[in-house]
Amino acid sequence: CYTMKLKLLKYLRCLDCLSTLDLKDIGAATADSGDSPEDVMEGRLVCTRCSATYTVSGGVPRMYISSSPDATRPRTAASFGYLWSQSIPGAEVYDPSSYHFQKMERSLSFDIPSGLVLDAGCGDGVDLANQAQRDGVEVIGVDMSEGGCQISYARTKGQANAHVVQADLCRLPFAAGTFDLAYSYGVLHHLGAPELGLEEVTRVAKSGAPIVAYLYEDFSERNALLRWSLAIANIARALTTRLPHWLLYNLCRLASPVVFTVFTLPAMLGRRYAKLAPLSDNLPFRHGTGPFSLVGDLYDRFSAPVEYRYSRESSAAFFAGAGLQQVRVAAERGWMVMGIKPTRHTEDSR
Repeated sequence: CYTMKLKLLKYLRCLDCLSTLDLKDIGAATADSGDSPEDVMEGRLVCTRCSATYTVSGGVPRMYISSSPDATRPRTAASFGYLWSQSIPGAEVYDPSSYHFQKMERSLSFDIPSGLVLDAGCGDGVDLANQAQRDGVEVIGVDMSEGGCQISYARTKGQANAHVVQADLCRLPFAAGTFDLAYSYGVLHHLGAPELGLEEVTRVAKSGAPIVAYLYEDFSERNALLRWSLAIANIARALTTRLPHWLLYNLCRLASPVVFTVFTLPAMLGRRYAKLAPLSDNLPFRHGTGPFSLVGDLYDRFSAPVEYRYSRESSAAFFAGAGLQQVRVAAERGWMVMGIKPTRHTEDSR
């Protein structure tokens, strides 16, 4: 069964007052050598100061409030939750050396993480599982969607130093200055207010901690073909974002082999022949690996209710606006962006 690892409790804080939480009404637990539980399946988390209460269900702490000024949040969570629920841990073939976080590492050349790491928007949990395999790393994955939490926990349930929390990136259940590193791959640009999400991730990072993210690009540096394709896709999104999730997902399954043939195969040829390399580097969906490898990318592209895009300059300004320093930007099918939380940054409550 899925269980919340008890050591996660020391990091969790009340959303209202950021005080510590007590675990009560444990419904299912595994006992250690003493009488206290190591892992919890069901229970309540009660604030030690204001008595606010949160649940643990399915082994995942549910650290969010139902009301939010962001009206798109439920739609976004439901959309991506459906996508993640289609994943079956162990059925996919992922190369850990070339997955999301590793691409950010290579593009930005920063130190291998150690200590407590935040995966802000853990999605299908692959990055979360990869981080948990590193020596000296404990990682907490946060996702708002039910599907993301379920699949991430299923993927990491055997890893003692990996945790999953259902929470809103704009209101994280952690004290200021908690994490040694925080990263978010392809999530901030889908928030109704990306700046609030980045500010909150910055709040919970320690002074001097790196904060890394992947952001969509606006194609302002790309050729006319890509800018044209983006304009067409944006027109289509007016319809596709309103389709039932199951229908859009199946349409993406039908479209994936077509897109693979039209874009990915020419890109593969371009990588073999030097004269075609410029064409290859400017084709969309050039990263596909097989006929059905683009289903998730297509669904992501056409399902999310909100999608912000950034230029090289605006992505750097985005990070600088959150108070981050030494901001660096690298191009990698979008923008890999990193900033450092300054040591003089005030680590106060919200």
